[in-house]
Amino acid sequence: MLEVNLTGEIRHHYDEESSLPAHNLVIKPLLEQSKSAYIFGLKKDDELFKANSDILISERGKFRFDSSKECVIGHEQLWNATMWKRGSIIILLQGDEFDFSDIFKSTYRPALTLTPNMGNTVSATKRCKEERELGNIAICFPASNGIEWMTIYANDKALEEIMKQAENNCREKAYYTRKE
Repeated sequence: MLEVNLTGEIRHHYDEESSLPAHNLVIKPLLEQSKSAYIFGLKKDDELFKANSDILISERGKFRFDSSKECVIGHEQLWNATMWKRGSIIILLQGDEFDFSDIFKSTYRPALTLTPNMGNTVSATKRCKEERELGNIAICFPASNGIEWMTIYANDKALEEIMKQAENNCREKAYYTRKE
């Protein structure tokens, strides 16, 4: 899996109600191209659910985003929530071909990850792996760190192409190799 950062140096130190560049430059384009998007781990009695119930449809233990409505602008707190306040959010893309080039121009620090379960609900991670096996691309935003990171699940062939796009377009590619 490939992981990219969406917030740069501010990391997860942002006001959870604020609008961030990633909302318009990363999340909205992904949602517009998605076959579906879900949130795992949010409860109906949670304040975040109550504040965003107009865009969430209950579906077998999770919530599906209502694609007929604006699900990002005006709902930034749902996306930005950290510390397990909302659970994991996944966006599913049909098939294994997607051009991330423009999206990656607004992201940072691409890296392979071997710990996809960390910071995510088990059910979201499981669904991402299932979608990968079906030949689709799944994107997961962690329950623990809001939109600081997104993890991309894809089959080996697709992931290789996505990694090339990340290398060509993401910012701060050598971040983890810098000597302080």
